[in-house]
Amino acid sequence: MKVKLTAGFSGVISTGSYENARPSYLIEAETEISSPDEIEKRLAELQEICQRRFQADEQHLIIERIERERSDLRFYNGLPSVTSIINWDADFFVSPDELRQYAAQGNLYHAQVAHFIEKGEWVSAERVDGTWADLIVLKKGSLALTYDDWNFPAFLKKYPIEKLENGRTVKSDKHKFAGTSDVRVCYYDGKKTLADVKRTPDKLKHFKQCAAYILAEVEMGEPPYEQMMLIPANGKTEQGFSKPIISTEIAQFTQMFLKDREAFAKRFGI
Repeated sequence: MKVKLTAGFSGVISTGSYENARPSYLIEAETEISSPDEIEKRLAELQEICQRRFQADEQHLIIERIERERSDLRFYNGLPSVTSIINWDADFFVSPDELRQYAAQGNLYHAQVAHFIEKGEWVSAERVDGTWADLIVLKKGSLALTYDDWNFPAFLKKYPIEKLENGRTVKSDKHKFAGTSDVRVCYYDGKKTLADVKRTPDKLKHFKQCAAYILAEVEMGEPPYEQMMLIPANGKTEQGFSKPIISTEIAQFTQMFLKDREAFAKRFGI
């Protein structure tokens, strides 16, 4: 027999951008039903649709609140970035303006490396497409951060790295995070490596970051890695680079990152 079914769901979102928002959802469907069990099954399916809509709106409102309170935190389609998860408490006392300058410098390093890997030529950041906004931030910034005084090709001559592939945006659906590395795959001493360029490498923080990228890469189907590398963009040296920092402790740093992910969820509710 043909019946019309109605299901709904409502709840209170106490941690969103609007205090105690109360969204309510109602769905109707007309369908052929031959038994009471089918009615129960179909009603459960309709209610699940309403619940999923509630959860999606809850996440959206939570992110709105976080972005209003903490403009330094970054999200990829609703997923917190790797750097936000690691740095949310460490960067709390750094002004938003200074954080923008550090982020702009990192973006320019990444843009130069990406251009070199793709085009095979090392050029000033000013000649790389898409860098104008970050250049303005640094040129007008109070920190006087540099961006064009290091030498990646010279680094590669000293420390031969082969088969470099530019980073891509990766995500972990299981652990709910996303991010983009500088070099998603390369080979150093014959070992498969994920590498990131850093102004002042911090082994604890930055290897957690690399391990998170690897976790997401493998979850998305990439075969396992053997090591991680930090490439210092050190313009203070005569040669324009410093010795790379390498770690094979991927599993250990992954566990440390996942603890950071738990702390982020407890603090921000996402």
